Amino acid sequence: MSDELIHKPTAKNNESTKILRFRMSERLLHWSLAGPFLVCFMTAVILIIFYNPFPTRPYRLLFSWVHRISGILLLILPLFAISKGRHDWRLHFYNIKQAWVWTFEDIKWLMLMGIATIFKKIRLPEQSKFNAAEKLNFMYLMVTYPFYIMTGALIWFTDVAFVSWLLHCYMAMLATPFIVGHIFMATINPDTRVGLHGMFSGHVDRHWAKHHYPRWYREHFEQRLGSETEK
Repeated sequence: MSDELIHKPTAKNNESTKILRFRMSERLLHWSLAGPFLVCFMTAVILIIFYNPFPTRPYRLLFSWVHRISGILLLILPLFAISKGRHDWRLHFYNIKQAWVWTFEDIKWLMLMGIATIFKKIRLPEQSKFNAAEKLNFMYLMVTYPFYIMTGALIWFTDVAFVSWLLHCYMAMLATPFIVGHIFMATINPDTRVGLHGMFSGHVDRHWAKHHYPRWYREHFEQRLGSETEK
């Protein structure tokens, strides 16, 4: 893609300026999924651990309805985000392609990620717009999202609630390491939590992006800057 992804430098920050990593449409879609999903996940944990063994405990109905309403929002908000950002449909398809196309470098990155978190001297393979862990998270969400909606509706409105509930819970359990890992990398790990700002403002530090996503950085910034310099 050759979209205008560069945040124009000012006289004060020139080369060290921040660069645009996520457009508004990408951020809106991310939070329209992440917000309701996290509420669904946390209320589900509370309902299963605290209320399933003792259904008569107080406030069970409250948590149940918060879970249901967040499930409805998990369907409505992403549709709204997609509709509002429809002009960026090429960008969304680009992101999907980035998530589903894997190389040996991605597999190698995934195998070394845990060790590299502890031993900083280990050099991870170069990544494009998304690293391998983010790709897995992206892929799992795309595959399971329609099943969350379908099983949630079946639990709520039909008589096959138990089978649907089992599948619903099974998918949530499989999602747990993805959720925990994603939150850890975004909020706790000092090397990667810097990138969380990009999901709010859209911009990240140029040098951070060049270090963590060097292939993406070269394709969208160094090559573009080089071509503009030649002009």
